[in-house]
Amino acid sequence: MFMNCNLFEPGKSRSEKQFVQVSAKQNQRFDGRRCNEWRDVELTFGADWGVVAVSLMDTKVLAQVSCDLGTPTTARPNEGKLQLNVSIGGVAFLDEVQSTYDQRLLALNSQLERIFRNSRCLDLESLCVAAEKHVWCIRVDINVLNHDGSLYDACTIATLAALMHFRRPDVTYADDELRIYTEKERELIPLLFLHYPVSVTYCIYKGSSQPLVDPTLLEENAADSVIVLSFNSYQELCTLNVGGSAPTNVRTIMQCARNAATRCKAMVEFIRKTLAADEERRLQSKGPKPGLGALLGENKQKYCFKPLMKGYQKQETPSLQDSPMEVDAAAPVCENPKVGKVSLTEEQPKKQEVDKLVQDAVSMDTGTWLPQDPTDEQELPTTSKAAASQAAKAKKRAKNKANKR
Repeated sequence: MFMNCNLFEPGKSRSEKQFVQVSAKQNQRFDGRRCNEWRDVELTFGADWGVVAVSLMDTKVLAQVSCDLGTPTTARPNEGKLQLNVSIGGVAFLDEVQSTYDQRLLALNSQLERIFRNSRCLDLESLCVAAEKHVWCIRVDINVLNHDGSLYDACTIATLAALMHFRRPDVTYADDELRIYTEKERELIPLLFLHYPVSVTYCIYKGSSQPLVDPTLLEENAADSVIVLSFNSYQELCTLNVGGSAPTNVRTIMQCARNAATRCKAMVEFIRKTLAADEERRLQSKGPKPGLGALLGENKQKYCFKPLMKGYQKQETPSLQDSPMEVDAAAPVCENPKVGKVSLTEEQPKKQEVDKLVQDAVSMDTGTWLPQDPTDEQELPTTSKAAASQAAKAKKRAKNKANKR
């Protein structure tokens, strides 16, 4: 089983922050990962539809989806409702005051509301049974069991997987009579999605040029800035949350965005594979279904990201661990080249592989939301030119006044 290993929240003392920042300068992490390496994601589905447990090493989140018939709002009479309820009772440290606890709860709840409700990932019109009378109300209960960093990522993965795994009963409305069918009478109906959002967290330190992806709780508390990016499977930006005191330029955010978009697309594909495997298991299994204890403990029906997505590491962008983030993606340059006789036929496949990696790194279209750098044709005016133009205008105005007199 798992539990909070510390009674006091790690990363809050000055010595811990200094130690983590020195390690970040040397591109070293306590768990042995690289700066751009994620932890393994584990998914476990419960016996009921819409019950999912997500594990990011020691970060544990349990999500459960339920539905009920209700009345729609007057502003949107033909749309259903989506409610998100977050509980962080599993995160309790002795040095945490009530205001800090409430602030963390509100920040997590508002972030999930922006990702799932404001981005309108669900097709709410499909949840309407009778306009202005009956609609489906979908409720998602997210329980944080343990917190060891990247809580936004774990909660978004758990919420998305639970919504995709959930099935609602079929219903008919005729002659002012509402009838709900059971699972034996009619098959359950899955929810309809417009897009599939997933978030990725980065930590930035003032003395380090390389952000840390998927940080632990110690690394998050010691970081100068935290960036949370949310992308869908179409590599479209859903939300962007930047906070902290470290200066972040456009190139750093863009490099994080490219890697996050690739990660989110692979995560959605991983969830789809696990859903297909779980549906096949449900059709074949006839024994007792696993309960809550099997979700949290050792379970043979646990799906891991790395074994299922073996080809994902090969499709990743080139590692920039040894180069600063301000440099754009380009072909790798060797510092100490070895001179030798190489035939042209041997150079061509290597050059093609390098070009393919560079194209994958810059394949995302960022022209719609990234400000472009000024070119030579669109040169910005300097202070001296601006002052000269203002003086010329003033002289022209004075001449016009003199002529009028």
